[in-house]
Amino acid sequence: MNNIIKVEIRLMFLQIGPIETQFERYTADIAIEARWLATPNFLSSINEHDRYILSCGHAVRLLNYRDDENNWYPQLIIMNTSVDPDNQHIRYSLRKDRINGLYYMREHRLVKGFFYSPFNFHHFPHDIQELRISFGSSESGTKIKLEAASDIASGINTQAFISLHEWILYEHVESCIRKVKGFSFQTDEDGELDVPGHEKERSILTISCHVARRSKYMFWNGYWISFIMTIIGFAAFSITADNTNQRLSVAFTLILTHIAFRWTICVSHLTPPIAYLTALDKYSIGSMFFVILLGAWHAIIGSLLFTYNWQSTPDPSNYWLWIDRYILFTFAGIYIIAHIILIIWFLIVPFGLRRKMQLKDTIYRESLPQCSTITYSS
Repeated sequence: MNNIIKVEIRLMFLQIGPIETQFERYTADIAIEARWLATPNFLSSINEHDRYILSCGHAVRLLNYRDDENNWYPQLIIMNTSVDPDNQHIRYSLRKDRINGLYYMREHRLVKGFFYSPFNFHHFPHDIQELRISFGSSESGTKIKLEAASDIASGINTQAFISLHEWILYEHVESCIRKVKGFSFQTDEDGELDVPGHEKERSILTISCHVARRSKYMFWNGYWISFIMTIIGFAAFSITADNTNQRLSVAFTLILTHIAFRWTICVSHLTPPIAYLTALDKYSIGSMFFVILLGAWHAIIGSLLFTYNWQSTPDPSNYWLWIDRYILFTFAGIYIIAHIILIIWFLIVPFGLRRKMQLKDTIYRESLPQCSTITYSS
């Protein structure tokens, strides 16, 4: 075949869940439909009975389509699944399009298993994850072009979502196409590997949906506990500054508690060993650093009082008492301003992304009567 064959793919998420973010994978049942124009040679080989069925608007099942080496099919590969192609239920059919009157070959697949998707944990526990299904072909880009179906939109069965207690499933489905050069597998007709520097270009179609984590659990057991442990550090200022050992004991206890809390909650089973800090990690480490600053000040003022043999008596005219109080007000002001900035960031970035997902859901629902595929730029 000299001309490029356009293969349109439609995907239905029949069931999703559970989602294992620690291993960056999820379980799903999906139905795939790929279609391409039937060749004149194949149409000339069908019998009169099948022609009559096609003329009535019904599909003709082709039970032994792949047994004939002369029959072309796109050699689709689901690139991010652990399910072996031999365990995928695949069948073929032929149908006449009611709108344009053209005959299309259709490949139908039912796949159930694990699918791997790169997750983004920068905003954890307010993260939004993309659940991807990526399609490739053993055919080179000079023979085949993968596209999302243009007449009927891909979709999701939201009623069969298993992880509702942990995630919010959005209704819209996105698709994007990217070009790559050279696959690690080569099954072209000539049987030769790509020559370095002259790799054959191939297209990869990715169809995806999105889920947002329900963050209340990690808010109360993560952010709130870190917040409580940090503001307790301000209670040490009620102890006179010359009692350095009592002040430092409060600071050291809080630091050790922060460390233990971070390794039990913040470094949790919900995220894999990633090379960057999540939003909860940054807050936890920031709270720990703030307690360290409080402890450093307690050590500094205690050392000064000991060196110059001064006492921090609760006298309004005591110079060191007012310095200690000014430092308390400074730390409290910095802490309040930092949380105001944090709240603004939450409203603009993580919650802003969720509002964007809800807007895409609205656009998707409005587009369904027109049966058009919604494609967003990646």
